[in-house]
Amino acid sequence: MTDRKKGAQFQLTSRFVAILIGLLIIVNLAFVTISLYSVYYYLADQAKEIAATLEDVPQATNDWEGLVDVTIAKNEEDAVRIILTDGPTYYSKDGKEIFTELAQGTALPVFKGIILMDDEVYYFRRHEQNERIVDIAVHGNTVIEMMMRMLVTSVLLNLLAVLIGSCIIYFFVGKWSRTLQQMTQEMKEIELTNDQEKLLSVPETPSEIRQAASSFNQLLGMQREAMRREGQFVTDASHELRTPLTAIRGHVQLIKRRGAAHPEVIAPSIDFIDKESKRLETMTNQLLLLGKHRATQLCQEIDFSALVYQEVQKLQALCPQEVTFDIAENIHLYADEMELQQICQNLFGNARKYSTADEMIHIRLIETDMIRLEVQDTGEGIPDEMKERVFERFFRVDSSRSSKVEGSGIGLAIVASIVEKYHGQLTVTNNQPKGSIFIVAFPKKMKNSS
Repeated sequence: MTDRKKGAQFQLTSRFVAILIGLLIIVNLAFVTISLYSVYYYLADQAKEIAATLEDVPQATNDWEGLVDVTIAKNEEDAVRIILTDGPTYYSKDGKEIFTELAQGTALPVFKGIILMDDEVYYFRRHEQNERIVDIAVHGNTVIEMMMRMLVTSVLLNLLAVLIGSCIIYFFVGKWSRTLQQMTQEMKEIELTNDQEKLLSVPETPSEIRQAASSFNQLLGMQREAMRREGQFVTDASHELRTPLTAIRGHVQLIKRRGAAHPEVIAPSIDFIDKESKRLETMTNQLLLLGKHRATQLCQEIDFSALVYQEVQKLQALCPQEVTFDIAENIHLYADEMELQQICQNLFGNARKYSTADEMIHIRLIETDMIRLEVQDTGEGIPDEMKERVFERFFRVDSSRSSKVEGSGIGLAIVASIVEKYHGQLTVTNNQPKGSIFIVAFPKKMKNSS
């Protein structure tokens, strides 16, 4: 029962009923107030009407008793008293007893002229006309009883509205609640079965629940894709690390077995071990960099034009290929300087490794609708079916992943991860007549800290 009370269906229905009752109370209070004032002014108008009838009667009239009875003919419970300044006092039928009781009644301070006596309600008003005083008492029970019947009817209708409204809202909220309960059950099934293909059912209505289910499915898909990539990463990392380690252990065993008898094998084995250990160190450092670069970095305004030019100069000093460049001046980015250097070094190094000594590398930095860094080489190029995969960790265009070309296969993955961090774009296209063009495009909003 406690869980049911905490449910959306019960909570929303309770709030709706509370709001509806509150509104109905306000409406009924307004109705009662308006009705009371309407009754009050109705009785006052009745008194004025009686006074107006007697106002035109001459003072010398001899039939005052008949006149006062005529004025209250519409309601015999009304009373009129006429006090002549130079003569007697005249009462309507039963008027004397009514006025005697009114003198002992209770006057209401809010409604001037209203007098309560036992179960009766009267409106009393005195009019001074010429040489006489006219006292009028209008009986109000009939009007008030009519108002009370209307109020009771209104309250009953309001209670019926609350009951019907509660049932309707409970029904419709129940439909939404069942949809949420179904989503919860499906989530539990996904958790228990670990079904990698199952997704939440997406209802057509309400739109909020449809959007929530769609968003959850998108997040679930992203999580599964991330887990798949991480699983592939572990597999690839194990493979890449196992290969040099196996070779190192082989040379260590070779030195142990034959080093004493054949010392000439020691030097080549040590050179190989040194080379492979350096390769392992580089690979480990790149893996650490790939895992850490998403953390908060020290961003500042960087002269990207100057940074690219410095990296081009380093490339020209290291590689045998002809390196040309076209770098636009005064292009600034708000970013981490080390990450921008990492992008340049990895892309430039990749172009150097996959180009022969007699080929050319061209570096271009321009600013159009975006800030674009292009690295063009004239190497063997990349097949179209592999272009999307070259940014995966440990992927090598050479399917055998031979060690003919130095590198760990992580460099382009690092570039892709850094570019993604800054909401940029990284693509690769064919160069003409051969080779590849790697393009990094940063949004212009990176030109300032906002």
